[in-house]
Amino acid sequence: MLSRIKMKVGRLLGLDGLTWRSAPNGLYSVNFHRIGNSKETEFDPCVYSCTTEELDAHIKFFKTHFDIISLKTLSEMLLDNTKPSSKLMCLTFDDGYIDNFSNALPVLRANDVTATFFIATGLVGSGHVPWWDKVAYLIKYHQPKSLRLAAWRDDVIFENCQERFIRNVLHAIKSCKLPAQKQINQLEQALLHQNGYPAAEFMDWHHLKTLLESGMELGAHSHNHDILTKLSENELLYELSHSKSLLESSLGCDITAFSYPVGSKSTYDQRVIEGLKDTGYKLAFNFQPGINTSPSTNPYDLHRFPIAPDMTNADIRRMFSYAKRY
Repeated sequence: MLSRIKMKVGRLLGLDGLTWRSAPNGLYSVNFHRIGNSKETEFDPCVYSCTTEELDAHIKFFKTHFDIISLKTLSEMLLDNTKPSSKLMCLTFDDGYIDNFSNALPVLRANDVTATFFIATGLVGSGHVPWWDKVAYLIKYHQPKSLRLAAWRDDVIFENCQERFIRNVLHAIKSCKLPAQKQINQLEQALLHQNGYPAAEFMDWHHLKTLLESGMELGAHSHNHDILTKLSENELLYELSHSKSLLESSLGCDITAFSYPVGSKSTYDQRVIEGLKDTGYKLAFNFQPGINTSPSTNPYDLHRFPIAPDMTNADIRRMFSYAKRY
C-alpha cells in the first residue's frame, strides 16, 4: 500500500526519472506464470503474465538495466553472505505450464539468459487440473451470477466482468480456512457439475529434462500446490520433501530452492521455513514485490516482482523505483 502511495505522489511530482536513477543495488527478482494469450484458454486467464512478444521485450529491457544471474550464482552469494554491488536479477516462472516450454523457452534461448522454473510436481504430466483452473472453468462453463459457500463470509457477485469475478472467487477460496480442493468439491455440487474438465496444460518430465539441457534451472513449488499454512505437520513435510525428491530422482539434479504456493504473507510462516531448512532447501521466494538489498539476511523470504499483462517499460521502472527495500 505504501509503495502505491509513493508511486502516485512521485508521478504527480514528476519524480519518476529521479527515483529510477537512484534505485539501490540489490536483487530484483521477477516472476512469471503463463506466457501467451489469456483469451485463448478455457482455464484461469488471471494466471497469464504476458504474451510471447511482451516477454521478449521485457527480457531485452532487463538485459539493458540489470545483470541477470542464475540461481546457482545467487546461491553462492547467499552462502558467502555477499551483498549485491550492482542491480541483479533472477528470472523465475511458477507452476510448470506447458507454455513455459513452448512459448517462454525459445525467447529465453534467443536472448541467451537463464531462468528458474519452480515446479508443482503433482501437476507434471499427470493430467490433473489444479484448483484455480477448475474454478475458472466452472465459472466459464456454468456462468453463475453469484457464488457462496457455507465457509465463506460473503457472497461473491458477478458484476459484468468475468475475469474480475474469477479473481474474487479465487480470493474467497484463498481466504477460507478449508483446503482448496474441498471448496472445489462444494462448488461442483452447488453448480451440479458432472462433465469433468478439459485436458490439463502442464509440462511433463521430458519437457523438464529439456529445460535443464537448455541451461535453465529448476526449483520446487510443492507437490499439490496447497497453501502450506493450512497443512498438518505430516502434510507439510510431504509437500516439501516429496516435490524435492521427485525432481531430483527423476531428473538427476539438485533442488535447493523453493517458491511458496500463492506466496502472500499468510501462506507461509516460521513453521514452513523450518520445514524447508530441515528438508535441505537453501533459499525460498515469496510472491510479494520488493528489492532484496541484502538477500543473505532473509534467504527464505526473498521478494519477487509480479509481471502482469500489458506492462510497459515505464510501468516496470516505476514498480522497481518505488518498491520497498528488504
